[in-house]
Amino acid sequence: MYKYIIRISAIAAILVIFSSCTKEVPKELLNNQKPQNQQQNQQPNNQQNQMPDDSIHRNLSKTQDQNQSTDTKGDPKADEMMVLADDAEAKYQKSKSEGDKKIYIDKQLSAANYLMFEANLSPKKKYKPALQRYNKVLEIDPKNSEAMENKKQIEDIYQSMGLPIPN
Repeated sequence: MYKYIIRISAIAAILVIFSSCTKEVPKELLNNQKPQNQQQNQQPNNQQNQMPDDSIHRNLSKTQDQNQSTDTKGDPKADEMMVLADDAEAKYQKSKSEGDKKIYIDKQLSAANYLMFEANLSPKKKYKPALQRYNKVLEIDPKNSEAMENKKQIEDIYQSMGLPIPN
C-alpha cells in the first residue's frame, strides 16, 4: 500500500512539473491571425518601424504627421535655418572663397544640429535632411569630427530599425 502512495505522489509531482513548463499560446495564434511581424509588413509604410522612444526623440510631437516626406512644415525655425544654410551654400558655390566655405560649413552644421537635436518634428521628417546636411559638410571638410559623429549616430538609428540609410 505504501508503494502505491509513493507512485501516485511521484506521478502527481511529474504532472505538476510538466504542466508548469507549458507555454501560453499567443493571442494572435488563438484567433487564427498572422504573427505580429507579418502583420507589420501589411501595415501602411507610415506605421512601420517606429522610432524608439529615447532621449534623442524627447522633443517629438505626439500629434505630428507620420508621412515619409522630408519637409519641415511644423517647425518654422527649422525652415529658416535650412534656408540660411542653402543660401550659404549658393554663395560658396559662386565664390569658392575660404571665408564663404567656413560660413557654409557653420550654417550647414547649425541647421543639421537643430534638425537632429531640437526640431519639433517626427524622426522621418528630421533625420533625412539632417543626414544630407552632414554629408554636405563632409564633402567640403572630410575631417569634420562633429559632422562625422552625428552622421554616424543617424546611420545607427536607421540600422537599428532595419531601414536603409537614405542618400
